[in-house]
Amino acid sequence: MDRKTWLLVPTLGAVVPGWMLAVPRRHALSFRDLAVGGGPNALTVVKDVTDHLQLRSEDVIWFEHGPSKVGTVVGCGLDHAHVHILVQPQFGFDAFVDRVRSSCDLCWSDVAAADGYAKLDGRASYLIAGSGEQAIVAQNVEVAGSQFFRRVVAGLAARDDAWNYKQIPHLPHIEQTIAIFRQLESAAHSGL
Repeated sequence: MDRKTWLLVPTLGAVVPGWMLAVPRRHALSFRDLAVGGGPNALTVVKDVTDHLQLRSEDVIWFEHGPSKVGTVVGCGLDHAHVHILVQPQFGFDAFVDRVRSSCDLCWSDVAAADGYAKLDGRASYLIAGSGEQAIVAQNVEVAGSQFFRRVVAGLAARDDAWNYKQIPHLPHIEQTIAIFRQLESAAHSGL
């Protein structure tokens, strides 16, 4: 999916099929910073994806790890804004949230998805995840370490050892993600 201000691409290290990244064309450290600078916000991007594929907002789980500065473990070595979007994952958001809360001792807040980014301190690192109208958010999250949400998804997929995209690229899942996207896109636009 190609938009004026961002791209949707499959991700290296997709622990499960259907895992995509929305990446802004303009550099920003996080979607919080991008939106402050006049760029698209993460929820607008996720909604565009679900609308394009004619999915309900509950059919995806999205998340972002927002570093507070360049070169931290929260940035996972990328240091460029991106939001992860899991399309029709094999687990629901409730199971995802349960695993998130039990995986790291952070102060998580339940928020309406539309309010999640407004709750963030502009100077703090953060983790945010959502599905449908629900979201969870935590700040000052360095203790969670690198690739926190990848480790959560790997646990839910019973692949605890396969979360590190730098070591395990999951190439078959990337191919399946492309096929899933094409199938959903074709079905969504076949009547046009």
